Amino acid sequence: MGRASLRLLVTGFALTALPAGSMGAQVLADATMCLVKPMKVVQLGSSVFGVLAQLNVDRSDAVRKGEVIGKLDTSVEEAQIALDKFRAENTAPLRAAEADLAWNQRELDRRQKLANNLWSKVNDVDEARTKVEQDKIAIGKAQDDQKIARLESARSQAQYDLKLIRSPLNGVVTEVKLQPGEFIYEATPIVTLAQIDPLTVDLVLPSNRFGSVKTNDSVELSLGPPVNKAVASTIEIVDPVIDAASDTFRVRLALPNPDNAIPAGIRCIASLPDRTQ
Repeated sequence: MGRASLRLLVTGFALTALPAGSMGAQVLADATMCLVKPMKVVQLGSSVFGVLAQLNVDRSDAVRKGEVIGKLDTSVEEAQIALDKFRAENTAPLRAAEADLAWNQRELDRRQKLANNLWSKVNDVDEARTKVEQDKIAIGKAQDDQKIARLESARSQAQYDLKLIRSPLNGVVTEVKLQPGEFIYEATPIVTLAQIDPLTVDLVLPSNRFGSVKTNDSVELSLGPPVNKAVASTIEIVDPVIDAASDTFRVRLALPNPDNAIPAGIRCIASLPDRTQ
């Protein structure tokens, strides 16, 4: 019985085999049934509590990593950002201190000249010098206050960002669990996201196959309906530990899916390479 006949007998799928020699000179040892799954499935929630004010996606929408797909109520944070930004940009105290320093420096210069001509008391010069030093301290304080204001503005922005719901991956929305107006509690998922490029296939192999498959090996996958074709995948992970209870180990395949033409959830057959021959 040929390999294609074996696939048809085992699965009942109408499959199209790859052309002879397309997988190189490797000898195909066996056909292992498998399931195509998303690379990642994320139950996306929020790191803070609050009312969901906006949701920008619906089921089956494509999302990009870092994209804002919703947000909580941010009215308080927006007001605090505006206040802190004003304080950070306000240079009036610094300019006033610099103006005082310039005046008192000129006054000190005048008193020193008068003191040299015996028209000014030593105490007057000392008083003017003290005012100059006080103005320098005032300038330093104004500069520090402005730095603190900038840090507070950054903190307010960070608190605002916590209420933005961003996608952690490139993928699609598979389920919407909350709608605007609902309250987000601890561990409350808002949407479910799935990364479908690449897809992944997990294989469970008997321990006697350990060592016959290696990372980066090419593996032929025969996909079932509705795709019905054979494609190439790559071994991404080979578990280094054999499960003693089942006498098996796991292998993960990565299946590129740049145009999302392959739906997750379909069945497949993996034709593994055999290095024992």
